[in-house]
Formats: sequence, C-alpha cells, structure tokens
Amino acid sequence: MLPNGLTLFETGKTKSGLPYLAIKASTASAKPFEQIDAQTRWVKSQVAGRLNILLADGLYQILLSDVPDVPEAEMAAAIELKAGDLLSYDLDDATLDTIHLPKEAYRGRMRMALIIAARKNPLRLWLMGLIRLGIRVDIIDIETTQLRNLALVKQNFNESGVFHLKTHNSRLVLNYHQEMVLTRTFDIGLSSLLSESTVLEGELEVTVAEDTQAIIQFEALVLEIRRSLDYYESQLGLGAIAEIQFLCDPQHHILADRLADKLGVRFERLDPNDLMDIRMAQSDQDPADYFGLAGTLFRAAAQ
Repeated sequence: MLPNGLTLFETGKTKSGLPYLAIKASTASAKPFEQIDAQTRWVKSQVAGRLNILLADGLYQILLSDVPDVPEAEMAAAIELKAGDLLSYDLDDATLDTIHLPKEAYRGRMRMALIIAARKNPLRLWLMGLIRLGIRVDIIDIETTQLRNLALVKQNFNESGVFHLKTHNSRLVLNYHQEMVLTRTFDIGLSSLLSESTVLEGELEVTVAEDTQAIIQFEALVLEIRRSLDYYESQLGLGAIAEIQFLCDPQHHILADRLADKLGVRFERLDPNDLMDIRMAQSDQDPADYFGLAGTLFRAAAQ
C-alpha cells in the first residue's frame, strides 16, 4: 500500500529454490486510506483467499522514545502514553508496535524504543472490507523493517546500515547486529542529484549532474547522513558504522562511490536482482521502482 496507490505482489521460490518477487498488478489512488470500498473491490478482483499488507513510507510514523521504568505488565500502557505525547493525532486513533533498542544502546544508561504508529481507523476499515469480500489478512508490516531485512542478507559487520535512494526521497536505516536502532528519511532523491540527456540511440540516459543545485543537494545529503552516523557512534554509543548497503537503480551505483568518498564509510552496492528473480506484470515497469518490496522475501529469516 503506497501513499499514491496500491501494488499487488507475490513472493515465493522457484523450482530451483531461487526466491522471486512478482509484481502482479497496480492501481493509482491519491488517498488509499479513503474510498476503501473501491480499493478493496479492486483487491478482490485480483486475488482471493488471504494476503499480507505492506505499508509504504508515508502511511506510518517511527518515533524514538524512552522506555518508562515500570513493571513489564504495565509496559504496553506506559509506551502508549509516551506515544500519545509524540503523535500529531489522537492516541485512540493509533495502532502501535514497538521495537526495543538493544541494551547496549546509549551505553546502557537508558532504555529506548522505536514506536511504529499508524492510523487505526483506516486500517480497521480496510480489514473489515477485505473480510466482507472473503479475504483474510495475516500480517500487516511496514516498508522500513523490510528494508532492514533485505540489508541483513548481505550484512558483513555488526555495525552496519542500508541506504535506499529513490526518485524523490531516500531512507537510511542503521542496524546493530540484526536490530534496527535508527532510521531517518530525507527529502532528497535521485531527481535532486541527477540530470537527463538523450543519447544517439534515442534512449533516455540519466547521468550525474554537476550544476550548482545538484551539488548543493548532494552536500546536504552527505551532511544528513554524517549526522546520523555521528549520532549512532556518539549518542547511541554503538561504535562506528563499518558498512552501508546502497540500494538504488543499478545504473546510478556511481553515487555509492561518491558517498563513500565524502563520508569515509564503505558503501556496498546492493542489487536485489542478484538475490532473486524480479518479475514485472508489464514490460514498461522498472524493477528498481519495487526494490522496497524485496525485503519481504527475507522476513522469516530476520525473526
């Protein structure tokens, strides 16, 4: 489920054991949490039985909060109150999940957690609409944790991360061992860093732009990533990040080298095509537009 539409996809393994991600269908929608009857009928026209829901960035929030010093039996209620102070909407309209940071974070001085929050009523109406149509939802998950799961497949160090550079924005996830401990979204994407030119074959070639605005945007991105790495090392106290997996359209992997040079951190190019068979429903679809879904194939391995 995207902020601007719905994508139906299937995951599994081929007879040879290779994982696959198959994009089955998609539809545009300015507000997928509205016009729910029409949206669920579209889903019913494409699938029957059961499915999982994956919420894309923009449909949920991830909030960093301290963990109250209360008995375990009172923990959930106490974290709800913390979330109420951080949310921009009423707590009664929130569905929450919690990822507790490892005890090593903040050098053991305080307990912290990432609170995942989404609006409850639209999700409830979605689930009810699907149930009425005979469709069962087993799992509701978010794109950020699946990005973490994808990075773990190629993780070489305990202090590592993944950087997903998309068309209009980007996301950084930093892990400690197999746990996500920090995540940030930046309003800088490929469209801010690249320019377009046409080659003689008549195909579109995207190259790194050297105009002033693109340079400013690149330096701003470097600054934000550096701030995140410094926070991981100095505030979280988890050491220096040794490696960041770089997830992007493979034709732009040169940007990984530029970021590595600026930040002094190893950027390892991560191409889901090396890990799975990605199948498009239409020939004009770009597999890179669906890289954010690839981590769903490795959800069980990250549990």
